This record gives sequence, structure tokens and C-alpha cells, in this order.
Amino acid sequence: MAGKLLIRSILLIAGEASGDRIASRAIRAAKRLAHQREEEISFFGIGGDECAAEGMECLHTAREMSVVGFVEVARRFAFFRRVLLEMTRALDERKPDALLLIDYPGFNIRLAREAKKRGIRVIYYVSPQVWAWHKSRIHELKRVVDEMLVIFPFEEKLYRDAGMKNAHFVGHPLVERIDEERERWSDRAAFAATHGLDPERKWLLVFSGSRTEEVRRLLPMMAEAAMDFSAKHQMLPILVESASIDSAYYDKYVRKPLTRFRDSNATHELMSHSEMGILKSGTTTLEAALLGLPGVICYRTHPLTFFIGKKLVKLPYIGLANIVLGKKLYPELLQHDVSASAISRELETILTHRDEFKRALVGAADALRLPGVGPSQRVAEILLAS
Repeated sequence: MAGKLLIRSILLIAGEASGDRIASRAIRAAKRLAHQREEEISFFGIGGDECAAEGMECLHTAREMSVVGFVEVARRFAFFRRVLLEMTRALDERKPDALLLIDYPGFNIRLAREAKKRGIRVIYYVSPQVWAWHKSRIHELKRVVDEMLVIFPFEEKLYRDAGMKNAHFVGHPLVERIDEERERWSDRAAFAATHGLDPERKWLLVFSGSRTEEVRRLLPMMAEAAMDFSAKHQMLPILVESASIDSAYYDKYVRKPLTRFRDSNATHELMSHSEMGILKSGTTTLEAALLGLPGVICYRTHPLTFFIGKKLVKLPYIGLANIVLGKKLYPELLQHDVSASAISRELETILTHRDEFKRALVGAADALRLPGVGPSQRVAEILLAS
């Protein structure tokens, strides 16, 4: 192909903050690999600030698309339908070489169907959690996905047992990210000085979520528990804000004694230097496990959403960390059980057994790491395959 530049165009859908982070790393790896091969690759579609920083053309933002719960999605049905039609038109008008989907199953599976009809290659990176609910989705995914790139080892077996031979465990992108970040980390005293934190006090972190709905339902109880518990044990309570939520939104739910932290590039290092955390369910719990941070998991959503979820989800735990660990190490408070007093009680128990808790987390990352090529590089190689 001497003298001829091969140009590839990828329609990418990352509809949430966690997907934005994962997708941005894949974009960076793909562009680097394309440059090495004297090719060119471009990305457009739905992504967040991190994808945009890597040069992706974002037609809609992850912030617009981010919503949790059946009821909440139903309220915005017209918006999601309009965006789906826009992305379908993009398949026809821009004719991308591939469709790269990051999690976000309700929207992405529908778009995958449209791409399949048009003969466009579909690559799904970060599988829908079919092991938790909707196992029937595996059969549809077999029909509309060309390559399924999974981030948990048990997912590969699940898909292959169902006859989906194009499913491959590529390693967890979070492990890859943390491994790279560790090389730049400083000691606790230097970190505290950089971010204006008191190094003499132990730090109690509060993660209330990356969606306003999560913050509204969880932060009042989380903040009260954090301030009361921290005062009792002379800790520094720190609210870790999400970059996807305006800082002013948190003002409704926090009082002055709660320190605010808003550097998304330093969150993992903060976690590694902290004593324990009050954690919303989701990826944050897995981050905590990988970084050796004990904590309590809190989950609250619309009552109807919770009722439907209870009927559909067939797992003993709600926390991703507990699912991966295969045991209920992190205590879980759900719905009406979430209260400031209940959170404080769980924190007292954790504090008493913190050393045992931390020992149980040793080696958690090894189960999610594939030796050799990291997940972002593997995705890049697949995107640039002939």
C-alpha cells in the first residue's frame, strides 16, 4: 500500500462517564498504532470530555446520555429515540468502517442491530452485564456483534458456553489505567501538600456517584455519616466530586466541614492514601478493591426501578467488588437501609477489622489482568485489523 494512506472511520458510543474514560484510552492506543502503520483513524459519535480530548468528534456528550434506572430512562424516552435515529443516519451518511460500542446496552444493542443490517462491523468492548440479568441478550448479541471484548474472565466462558466463539477476555481497563498511574504517584505527604489536604489526619472518602440522580438520593445520608464519623475518629471527610456534575450542585447536600476534591486525574492516588470510603455502587467499588480501600457500599434508586431490578437480577450482591471477589466483603446498604446511622455502624465495624479487610483485597488486580498486551492496545489492534 505504498503511497496510499489507509483512512479508517469509527463510530463510537460511550454513553457514560466510565465508558468515556475507557474509550479515550482505546482511541489513544488506536491512533498511536495507526501512526506506526502509516495509516489514519478517526472517531465520531457519543463520548465525554476525555474522548473529546483525544480528538473524537462528539455529536452528543456522555453527560447528556447518562441516566440510571428504568423509570428515569422512560422519562427521557423521546430524547433517546431521537439520538438513536441520529446515530442510525450517521451509519448511512458517513459509512464508518466499524461501530465500537462501550457497555451502555439499552442504546447500544439497538444501534448494533442497525449496523448489522448495513453490513457494518460491530465491536463491543465492555460487555453488557448479561451475567447479572437478561441472559437472553446473549443470543441477540451473537447475531449482531462481530467481536465481543470482555473485561472479566468469567464473561468469556459465559459467552463461549452459549456458542459465541468471538468473545475474548482482554483484561480490565481499570487495572491497566491504575498500573500506569502508579508510576507517577508520590508519597502521602507530597500528595497532601499538592492538594491542600491535612496529612496528619486519616481520610474518609465519600463517592456519591457521577449522575445527579445518584447524588440527590445518596449524598445527604452519606455526608451526614461522614461528618459524624470523622468527628468521632478525628478523620478528614472528603467528598470526591464527579467531573460530570457541576460543583454547585453538591452545595445543596453538603455542609462546610466536608472537604471537596475535584481532580479526576488524582482520584485513584487519593484512594490509595485513604483510610476507608462510603461508596456508591458501580465501578467505584471495584476501584476501591483494586486500590486496597475498605468501605461500605450504598445503593438507592427509584422504588419501581428497584422492584423491577430485584425481579430481573440474579446475583447475591449488588457491589461489583463483591461480585468479582466472590464474597460479601464490602457491606451493602440498599434503598431504605441507607441512612447516616447505618453507614456509621458499618464504618465502625470496618475500622475494627480494617487490617483483615485489606488483606482480603491483596491480589484482586491479578485476576483481572491479562499478561502481555493491555486491553486498550488489544482493542486498537482489532480496530485496525483488515
